[in-house]
Formats: sequence, structure tokens, C-alpha cells
Amino acid sequence: MPTDKTIPRERGAYSFLTPVTLRYSDQDPNQHINNVAITAYLESGRVGFMHNLFGDRLPDSRMVLANMTVDYLQEILYPDTVEVGGRLAAVGGRSITCQYAIFQGDKCCVVSQSTNVFFNPETRRSMEPPDDIRQHLDEQMAALT
Repeated sequence: MPTDKTIPRERGAYSFLTPVTLRYSDQDPNQHINNVAITAYLESGRVGFMHNLFGDRLPDSRMVLANMTVDYLQEILYPDTVEVGGRLAAVGGRSITCQYAIFQGDKCCVVSQSTNVFFNPETRRSMEPPDDIRQHLDEQMAALT
């Protein structure tokens, strides 16, 4: 599968950055950071970005991760701290699409895209977001254009 060229590779394209300190145990036998550790870094970035995006606006609904793609562009080497950038890319009827990138120094090493679906914990089904959240997301998207 070709690398997704639509996900920005410039740090300035991301509205929120999460620093992540690399651990010695995150390395694989090739002495670079293992792909499993990289998905954990993306999770830290995603959770931080979602908290920044929504704050306390999601008390009665939740979101679940429905899809995630990861493209590895360059190896990440220990020891260091990386930054995970997050940005809102699209808003659907029951979901949002976000894009992420992992930067080590000046290099973009990983890009990722995820779809998160609004989820009703009582019915265990997807749901439309409440009106206030929809309005907030629409405002966020308008600010990007």
C-alpha cells in the first residue's frame, strides 16, 4: 500500500503536540523503536489531542476508535523524546477523522490517520454527536479553512 501523501509532514500543520519520552525497552533487535511502541505513542497523542479538542464536552457520550492507519517513513532511534502532532481532518455524521505525525527532531518519521466514532454506552451503537459537540466541531473545521 502506498504511503498516504495527504497527511501533512510539517510540524506546523498540527494544532496540538504531545511529547513522548522513548524508553530503552521500546527498541527492537534492529535497535530502532518497535512498531508496537509507535502505536502506543500515537495513542498518547490521540488521547491528548482529543482531550484538547473536546475538554469536558463528552460527558454523556464516548468515542471509539474504528479505524487507524500507520505509515512508517523513517526509523525512530533511542534515546530521545519525540513529539506526536494531532489535527482534525474531517467531520462526518457520526465520526471524526484525525491525522497524526511523529516527529524526532526535524524529521517526520510516522504519519497516521484515525476515525473515531461517537458511541452510546447504553445502546452499544454509534450515535450522532450532541448538538453542542457538533457545533464545536463545525467551528473547529471552519477555523481550518
